[in-house]
Amino acid sequence: MWKEGKRKEIPSIETGDLEKRDDLFSQILRDEAVARLYELGKVSDASGYLERTFLSPASMRAINLIRKWMEDAGLRTWVDQMGNVHGRVDGANANAEALLIGSHMDTVVDAGMFDGSLGIVSAISALKALHVNGKLQTLKRPVEVIAFSDEEGVRFQTTFLGSGAVAGILPATTLEISDKRFHLGTFWLYFW
Repeated sequence: MWKEGKRKEIPSIETGDLEKRDDLFSQILRDEAVARLYELGKVSDASGYLERTFLSPASMRAINLIRKWMEDAGLRTWVDQMGNVHGRVDGANANAEALLIGSHMDTVVDAGMFDGSLGIVSAISALKALHVNGKLQTLKRPVEVIAFSDEEGVRFQTTFLGSGAVAGILPATTLEISDKRFHLGTFWLYFW
């Protein structure tokens, strides 16, 4: 359980002048994957620290950002009814079983910048490298990157809602859980 205390500060840097700067942090941020991790790490519902809970305004901004990055990597994208972001390439054999990779985009309160984001960004980056080099469509099976909507359970006090929906293992009692933190009533599937 999260306890009140010293919060992790989110580093601040103006990214518009990275090409002109020569310090180490600016050089690292020129790497697209690192810059994306940093950018996603700033998508927060809180000021000064990272907090991105399921169905919050920050989670909606994260969905749009991740979807844009997936499309940039040559993936076909959609958001399912649980708010999971999917990016898929069929490869050479669209009927083969797909390889699923990814992580969660929600965070605990006062999360680290890499919490969940590293798995999403690294998966997208790997497929973008294949796309840029003309190899994406030559994959022997479909590959799907998934940014899961709710794994931490901060908002509804139950974990793995996003991946549970993808796996088809959510119990019927999931529809009865309530939003204890924000006092908004009973859980409902978010329709896009």
